[in-house]
Amino acid sequence: MTVKSIIQRAKDYYFNQWRGHEKTSPAFREKVYVTKLGWKHIAKHPRRLLVDKLIRLKHLSLARQVLETANTFQTTHQRGQYWYYGFRVVVDDRVVKIVVTSKGKRGRKILYSVMFKSLKKSQQKTLERHNQKLTTQFRKGRK
Repeated sequence: MTVKSIIQRAKDYYFNQWRGHEKTSPAFREKVYVTKLGWKHIAKHPRRLLVDKLIRLKHLSLARQVLETANTFQTTHQRGQYWYYGFRVVVDDRVVKIVVTSKGKRGRKILYSVMFKSLKKSQQKTLERHNQKLTTQFRKGRK
């Protein structure tokens, strides 16, 4: 696959398959809109390396899945009148970070950024042990 085809395929997905077909995000109980603002930040940011852009673009469907299923966001940050909400989810061996922004706390939510990071083997094992421990504690508490 060429760079141009990856970008074109991602653009088609973003604007033709996702935009206009947004679903309600459980975390906000409202839609997170997919706009040109997010596309520019993800695909056109001047200081972003091409490799980084391609990784983000190839995995947009994973970002959509997270937004449509995540019940909570992990971080909030206010910069002037804009609010930024951060989702951080581990899927397989990847950390997916998604940023949603809004003008004011009750403003329309807009997808702003998507980031991916692979976990090291040691981090993955630690995470699996932690998840197993939480699952065990949860099951003991339900009895």
